[in-house]
Amino acid sequence: MSRLRTEERQTQIIDEAIKIIHEQGYSSLAIRELAKRVGISEPAIYRHFTNKEEIIAGILDRVLNMNNMLRPNLSTLSSPREKIRRFILFHFEFLSKNREITSVIFSENIFESKSVLKAKLHTILTSRRQMLKTLLEEARLAGDVVDADEDDLAVLILGNIRLIIMQWRLADFNFDLKKRGDRMLATLEKLIFT
Repeated sequence: MSRLRTEERQTQIIDEAIKIIHEQGYSSLAIRELAKRVGISEPAIYRHFTNKEEIIAGILDRVLNMNNMLRPNLSTLSSPREKIRRFILFHFEFLSKNREITSVIFSENIFESKSVLKAKLHTILTSRRQMLKTLLEEARLAGDVVDADEDDLAVLILGNIRLIIMQWRLADFNFDLKKRGDRMLATLEKLIFT
């Protein structure tokens, strides 16, 4: 059996770490268990990541990469209103396919005392909010959204997305997230679009 390239092995380690956190919680993420699941030795894990926090940082990088996946979706649209719709629905579609990541995003104990991880999560939230604020400003200039502060509108939208995802997670993923997202979008459209 051939050895995996470093990037492939790191992806495999991150995938398994996400599964462990999703199945058993962050406190169950142990290097010994992770090595066993990946099929390598514990020292081999440390050749790829210096500690658990670096593994979590790799997971957060994957979440941050959502922006890189979202931008091409938005660039094909000309209407600011359509861009905002696409921004909202993308979150529900992405997480429907990657629901295990919600176990990391909503595990606040991961970020409590680890300033590097807090900073990375802050970067994710700030970049997502800034992207949405830019879309809202573009829509406001086109006369497509109500005359309100873009930051407040962004918080309203992102807060709704987060709440619905949290409800979905707490319901053990027992409802169709994309359909619920469509419903939320229909309501938001009545509130924010002119």
